Amino acid sequence: MPVPVEGTADALARLEAAIAEDGSAKAWAARVGVSDVYVSDVRRGVRKPGPAVLRALGLKLVVRYEREEALS
Repeated sequence: MPVPVEGTADALARLEAAIAEDGSAKAWAARVGVSDVYVSDVRRGVRKPGPAVLRALGLKLVVRYEREEALS
């Protein structure tokens, strides 16, 4: 069963750990096949992590819709 991740902060923490493991953002980006500029943008919050980054981190984006409670 999949283990939920709380949100973007958790994904970014995983990204930072993966980068530290590879020694640099440039090395991690090269290994997973994305540009180091893109990784930098994700780290700075300029861009959201896309499918390639999420896949490399063992994550996927899940969108959930919930019914809004009627206002009384």
